Amino acid sequence: MTTHAMLGTPELRVLPGSEATCDLTVRNTGDLVEAYEFDVVGDAAAWATVEPPSANLYPGDETTARVVFQPLRSPPPPAGEIPFAVRVRPSLHADDAVAPEGTIWVEPLLNVGAEVLPRTSRAWYQARHEVAVDNRGNVPVTVTVAGDDPDRLLTFRAQPPTLTVGPGQAAFVRLTARNRRVLWRGQPVTHPFQVLVTPDGETPVVLDAALLQTAAVPRAAGRLAAGLLALAVLLLAGWFFLVKPAAESAAKEAVQEPLAEVSAQAETADQKAEAADQKAQTADEKAEDASGGGTRPKTTKSPGSAAAKTKTTPARLRMRTEGAPGTTVVDPHVVPERNTLVITDLVLQNPQGDTGRVEVLVGDDAILTMALANFRDIDYHFVSPIEVPAGRRLSLRTTCRTAGADLTATPADRCQTLLLVSGSNRVVPAPAA
Repeated sequence: MTTHAMLGTPELRVLPGSEATCDLTVRNTGDLVEAYEFDVVGDAAAWATVEPPSANLYPGDETTARVVFQPLRSPPPPAGEIPFAVRVRPSLHADDAVAPEGTIWVEPLLNVGAEVLPRTSRAWYQARHEVAVDNRGNVPVTVTVAGDDPDRLLTFRAQPPTLTVGPGQAAFVRLTARNRRVLWRGQPVTHPFQVLVTPDGETPVVLDAALLQTAAVPRAAGRLAAGLLALAVLLLAGWFFLVKPAAESAAKEAVQEPLAEVSAQAETADQKAEAADQKAQTADEKAEDASGGGTRPKTTKSPGSAAAKTKTTPARLRMRTEGAPGTTVVDPHVVPERNTLVITDLVLQNPQGDTGRVEVLVGDDAILTMALANFRDIDYHFVSPIEVPAGRRLSLRTTCRTAGADLTATPADRCQTLLLVSGSNRVVPAPAA
C-alpha cells in the first residue's frame, strides 16, 4: 500500500443552506512521486467538494485537503444520517486507491410557503378561496389553516382545517368566507381579512385577502319589477277586453253546428236501439212459446280490462369506478325490464385530483367525455332529458393515468371517480293474466 488517508472529523452535522467542513490528510508511503485526485462519493456527493481537488506528493510527504459540505436550502436534502466517503486515487498505483468513510447528519429544516387564490372574491353572501400550502423543507409538517377578520364581519370555514404535507409537496385547502349581515341595497363594500397558515410550534404565515360584498338586490331591480308589472297589467287588460270576448264568440259559433249534428245522430241511434230491443223481446217470447214456457238464462257482458297506466317515480343512481394507473375501469347499470330511465342531472366528482379520462356512455355511445385534470366537482343539467330504455346499459368508464392525493395530502395508488345520476323512472306494469 503506497497511500494512507484519514478524515480529521468523520462525523459532521449541517443545516441546509449552511456549510460544514472536515480535513482530509493524505500521505505518500511509496518510493515514487505520486499525483493524487480527491472526490466525494455517496448521496452527499452532489453538494460536497474537496479543496484542492488534487495534489502531488514526494515519497514520505503528506498534505491536507479541505472537504466542504454545502447542502442547498431549496430543494433541501432529506433530514437524517447520510454516509459518505472521500476517494483518494493515485495516478501511478491506481490499485492502491483508498476511501476513508464518514457520516454527515442533515438537520431538519422547516420552510412553509402559502398562497391564497383569489386574493379578492366577490359575493353577496359567501365566497370560496383556495389556500395552497407548500412544504419547502425536508421533514413532514402539520399545518392549521384559519381565517381572521379583525372587524368580525365575516365567518370562516376551512376544509380540512388541519393537514400534514410531506417534504417537497403541496396541498390545497378550501376556505369559505361568509358575510354575517346581508347588504340588501347600495354600493359594494370591501371586507379585508387574513388567512393564517400555522405550522406546529412555528410562527404562522399570514396572507392578506378580501371579500367584496355586493348588494343582494341589484340597483336595476326596481325598474325591472315596475316594467314587468306594467307589462302584466297590459296583458291582463288585453285578455279580458279583447281576446276573451272574441274567443268566447268564436267558440260558440264553432260548436253550434257540430252540436246540432251530434244531437240528431244521437236521436236516430236511440230510435234504432229501441226498435232493436222490441225485436229482441218479440224473438224471446216466440222462443219461450216454442220451448214450452221455459226460462232463458240472462247473459252479461264482462267489463273490458282497463288500459295499463305508466307510473313515474323519482330515480337516483350512484356509480363509482376505482382502478390503478394505466387501467380502464367500467361501472355498468342495465335498465330493468319495463323501465325507462329519464336522466335530467349528472354530477361528476374527482375527489383526489386524478388525471386521465372519464366517459358516460349509453350503450356504446358516449354522451359525455371529460379530462379528469379539468375538474374536481362538476354538475350538468339537461333541458332535454336523456332517455335510456329497458335493456340498455348506462356506464361510467374511467381511464386512469395517474392517481392524485386525498384531503390529507396522502398520495393515492388508485384513481377514484364518482357519478350521481338524477331524474325519473317510468315503469309500465305487466299486463294482467
